Amino acid sequence: MHFSFSGRLAKKLATIAVASAIVVLSGCSAAIYKVAGDTMTNIGEDVIVPYLLTTEDAQIACASGEALTPLIASFATVATPPDQLEVLLGLVGGVCAGQRAFQHELDYIRFAGEQRITQAQDARIQSKRWFAIAAARYYGSYQALVRALGEPGDECPMFDNDFEQLVWMLGSVSGLQAALADVQANMTVGVPFNVAPKAERGMACLDDPEHNKQWWGLPKAIRAALWTIIPGVAPKGVDPWEELAKARELGMQEGVRLPSALDGLVAYNDNNTSRVRTVIRQHAKSINSTAPSREYRMMDVLAADLLLEMSDRLWSENTGHRTPIGAYGTFWDDKKAEPELDQNLLDELL
Repeated sequence: MHFSFSGRLAKKLATIAVASAIVVLSGCSAAIYKVAGDTMTNIGEDVIVPYLLTTEDAQIACASGEALTPLIASFATVATPPDQLEVLLGLVGGVCAGQRAFQHELDYIRFAGEQRITQAQDARIQSKRWFAIAAARYYGSYQALVRALGEPGDECPMFDNDFEQLVWMLGSVSGLQAALADVQANMTVGVPFNVAPKAERGMACLDDPEHNKQWWGLPKAIRAALWTIIPGVAPKGVDPWEELAKARELGMQEGVRLPSALDGLVAYNDNNTSRVRTVIRQHAKSINSTAPSREYRMMDVLAADLLLEMSDRLWSENTGHRTPIGAYGTFWDDKKAEPELDQNLLDELL
């Protein structure tokens, strides 16, 4: 028996076949994208992040963080959202933007000292714009933390591994940095005022002797730093600055000196120049005597960069230029040590 199709029927069948193929292929693409997204997230957490944490090139970390952010974040639409990775990427991106804001801030200090008013105003505007970008990135990091592990300050999450504890701490640092950067940007981002208190309460989950030892005193440092900023949150009878000093000492011992950076940061914002200078001097001695942690070298490098920025601010405000090469840990008004004279040589001369 012979069958034949009319032209109209053949066209309809062909259309149905093409549509069906598109649906099937679309479904396959979605499945492929999900696999690719989950694989990218796993590679990021298991390979990329551990590798970057061991490097000492902060500029490479900045470039990597900014370049990878849109790629990794885009998979959230087709795969498991990579929220924990976004916490770290947002923090790195905020640091990068903050560094650019700082360069313009140094220009402002120099131009203002030279009475170049127009240039100083322009540098200040540029600085505030970059601080706004930094605040937005830091706040995005904090929001990713909320999605990944819950709102800090409510209940302590059940951490599955050390990576989640690291994410919890650095996401809290992002909350603190978001609030500080937004102040520098004239509150243009609108970071909620309750972010910092929530981050402080969240850090109580890791603020114990075991975890402070494991994480270089950072949990205690975050809480104590926030106690200096937020009125009325410090426990009764506790001196926040003394607690910061204890955390700073632990960080120097462990070779990850982020507590020193936090101490210097909040001291600078408190206009406590004497304490900033003390922190910088101690940090300079520490990096010459204690090697950085191999596993978390990048964290130590970022701390050193933040403290160098503070040193550059102080030098620029008082001399018009940054910290001279090889002079980190010293200041323009330090008294030079008197040369020691050889007593035997003096006796011979006499």
